[in-house]
Amino acid sequence: MRPARAAAVSLVLVATAPAAGAETAFGGDRPAGCEFAPDTVWPALRELPPDVREIEADHVRREGDQVRAEGDVQLYADRQRLDAEVLDYDRARGLARTEGAVRLFDGDLLLQGEDGRFRLDEDTGELSRIDYMVRSVPARGQAGAGTQLDPDRHRFEQAQYTTCPVNRDSWRLDAARLDLDQESGRGVARHAVLRVRNIPVAYTPYIDFPLDDRRKSGFLLPSFGTGGRTGADLSLPWYWNIAPNYDATFTPRIMADRGIKLSTEFRYLQPAHEGQIDFRYLPDDRETGEDRQFVAWEHRTRIAPGLRLDIDAAEVSDGEYFRDFGSADRYSGSVRDLRRRADLTWSQPRYRLRTRVEDYQIVDTELADRREPYQRLPQITLEAGEYAGQWAGGGVTWDLDAELVRFARQERASDRPTGLRFDLDPELAWRFDTGGIFVEPRAGVRYTAYELDRRGEPGPESIRRTVPHAAVDSGLIFERDLADGERLQTLEPRLFYGYVPYRDQDDIPVFDTGEREFSFDNLFSLQRFTGADRVGDTHQLTAALTSRILDTASGQERARLSVGEIRYFRDRRVRRSPSAPALEGRHSDLAVEGRLRIGDAWDGRGSVLYNREHEDTSLAALGVSWSPDERRRINLGYRQRADRLEQTDVSVLWPAGDRVDLVGRWNYSLRSERDLELLAGLQYRSCCYGLRVVARRSLDSDQRYDNSIHFQITLDGLARFDGGVDSLLSEGIAGYDAHPDR
Repeated sequence: MRPARAAAVSLVLVATAPAAGAETAFGGDRPAGCEFAPDTVWPALRELPPDVREIEADHVRREGDQVRAEGDVQLYADRQRLDAEVLDYDRARGLARTEGAVRLFDGDLLLQGEDGRFRLDEDTGELSRIDYMVRSVPARGQAGAGTQLDPDRHRFEQAQYTTCPVNRDSWRLDAARLDLDQESGRGVARHAVLRVRNIPVAYTPYIDFPLDDRRKSGFLLPSFGTGGRTGADLSLPWYWNIAPNYDATFTPRIMADRGIKLSTEFRYLQPAHEGQIDFRYLPDDRETGEDRQFVAWEHRTRIAPGLRLDIDAAEVSDGEYFRDFGSADRYSGSVRDLRRRADLTWSQPRYRLRTRVEDYQIVDTELADRREPYQRLPQITLEAGEYAGQWAGGGVTWDLDAELVRFARQERASDRPTGLRFDLDPELAWRFDTGGIFVEPRAGVRYTAYELDRRGEPGPESIRRTVPHAAVDSGLIFERDLADGERLQTLEPRLFYGYVPYRDQDDIPVFDTGEREFSFDNLFSLQRFTGADRVGDTHQLTAALTSRILDTASGQERARLSVGEIRYFRDRRVRRSPSAPALEGRHSDLAVEGRLRIGDAWDGRGSVLYNREHEDTSLAALGVSWSPDERRRINLGYRQRADRLEQTDVSVLWPAGDRVDLVGRWNYSLRSERDLELLAGLQYRSCCYGLRVVARRSLDSDQRYDNSIHFQITLDGLARFDGGVDSLLSEGIAGYDAHPDR
């Protein structure tokens, strides 16, 4: 009971049958068949002044400070209620005694027991042979005896704890002592045995667990799995809640074939900055005999309104680290390099100015020198633009992209050119748009200057390049009603004309430029290259047609089909490599994209690039998903790219019963006739626990198969025993939701 704030206590005695108040069933919002305690009714509690007690009973007798109540006794205090058959209350001492069965509703807690003794002025008490429930979790249990230490703390001896529904102890914790602290939102069990189906499976001298969503320091349940590179793999994380804005997780990872790796993750949050530091260290790897480590730092600082500093840096001990530990250490085994970058960005409504310093650590030691990225020491970029107003019935806008960057190389790659590059690309556009028709001409000029250190390579050290460019984009939108107005179909023809003259660029080194992968979106772009080292010449006309079917009421797109092609009027002579031949084809690949949604369950997508001159498919990506609800999903996928790859991808989530789901994925290479990844597993969901088991076979970057088994056990309200199953299934099965109840 809550302590009185005054020496005197006002007592209201009512000798009558209690009136029925507003009552609520307990745990009725759980799924059917999982109601926590459907027969338990939580009464409406009264808000009373701290010094007021109200007693209602069939019979009440008072002699001085002694009060005896009999027959359906109810004692009320502020947000508390005590039910008993017989109650003796010593008003002077604040002592209440009950005979027989007693129930105490204390905010979030229900206690049922016998032979109660309560000091109402101190808000303490004792009970024996207790059944208790915690409404917020919800949780329940039994105890031989219990003590209320203060308004928010209760201690139970020889206690049990579970979050399973009444009469369904799928799991429970048997503890010599159990403390529930509602103020901190934590429970602590000492000398506890975890029982599953009444079978003891684990012992711990100490474990704490949450009673709400607040964070607290303590051990988290471990994770376990097996892998071909690590053997049996066990992690034991300990969480340190340093402050509301600081925390850390320390994780010893015990690998049978490698040794013990120590990991630390530290997070911080301040009004002006936030970030995370990861450090992982394996001394004396049993396989290599060397120390292995990885460190990463992510940081963001808001220096002033509009001014921000971002840092993203990482370093690893060796090139094999991510192949051996990547699945658990943030990166995959195919990492080629690690970026170290610091950005200082000034953002305003009309422009953004950024200064970047960027370096790399080469992880893949077999990476050819010519493919290693350059350092940017520094790179300064400006992006600006503004709506300039109306002219001739249309809107005028201007855009400006500018860059100044110094490219440097690491010592072992000193034979490559380095130098300074300045790039300026202003553009002016006018757009006329009525909703059914639009026309948008735009024109600009791109100026680029280089000051180079050739390092023995032939060619000029100072280069200037000026390339004008112009384009006109236009389109129409026709509409008609379908299905008595429930659907709307559009027909959207579009023409895009572009011109960029040829400029000889063979003397310009390639610092950061590559050729773009062709797609439907490239039909309406003049840029064939990423980066400023190449400006592709072109004289082209794009013709495209799109048709959509929309829900009239919701505006949701139900179907879309787009087809388009570029007609070239001359060869494209600019290539990334000076030795590469000009592109002579007069037509681009025919680009086709589509999407179809049938109801809320079917979703199909497709993208095809077809080369009409060679009469073959350059690229195909097709996918179909069927998901009528969160427990049933089938994904079918097919990918093909010229002579490089041809793959199928099938993934399934399917119920095998009321509580059991099967999961699987098969990613197969038709070209090499071998499996790329196989997943097979099941997940079981009970009213108070969950189980996932997944076996995986995957082909790594060394063209070797890695076999692993992953486990996850979730005990509701206690903790999660996790082996990386969530991320494995979320990444492997499109649309999979690891936490559908959140």
